[in-house]
Amino acid sequence: MDTPRSLLRVGLAAAVTSLIAGCSAASSSSGAASQPSAPVTASSAAAPSGSQLAGILLPASSMPSGFKLDPSSTRDTGSGLPSDTAAPVPASQACQDLTETAYIRAGGITTADFAQSNYLNADQTEEVAEEIDVFTGTDAQKVMTTLWQEFGKCASFSYKSSGTTVSNTLKRSQLSGEGDDAIKAVIVSPAFGGGETLVAIRVGSQIITTLDSSSGSDLGSSAVGYAEQMVQRLQAAK
Repeated sequence: MDTPRSLLRVGLAAAVTSLIAGCSAASSSSGAASQPSAPVTASSAAAPSGSQLAGILLPASSMPSGFKLDPSSTRDTGSGLPSDTAAPVPASQACQDLTETAYIRAGGITTADFAQSNYLNADQTEEVAEEIDVFTGTDAQKVMTTLWQEFGKCASFSYKSSGTTVSNTLKRSQLSGEGDDAIKAVIVSPAFGGGETLVAIRVGSQIITTLDSSSGSDLGSSAVGYAEQMVQRLQAAK
């Protein structure tokens, strides 16, 4: 599933930016996880390939004015089809992974069938990341359940960045009426201006994830709209 990539964080206190490597794992948490829908057992042969998924990702025209594609963080698995592998992330690393563009790895399962792209604003202080991963059997439901658990576990966490301890708070919520299962997390830190919003929507065996970092008070709330647009594009492609 996710190969390493970078997340451009909103700058420390005075707009200092920090690039964090990213990539997709599991853990425990407080609060009840949402119950997955009935199992979906899609055939790997019928699943869209990474190349097809890349055509479903949002184009530059869907991004805010001034945002441009970051080629270094844009890739897909080509003709590869779903092939899932357990890939747990150490508990000590799971919360920080949620601040990265490939935060889906916190779901604990990787797949060989995905596409991803990132867009940066002109001064590289804000970023929009999008990804689609395709799983086999009921693994997509398992990933969503684990992500929800991790969101709850990481309600408050800290990590080191460029010698500075960054304290964060995370508020999770379920999104009704979105795909088969949908969750959101908003991460805020006093050390950063603005914040970031994470959205994961499951459509059958496919999971769409978006991350929107913002230096403004909206905290990247556009992440929901980006994910909804991708769901529409995914459904139209079937």
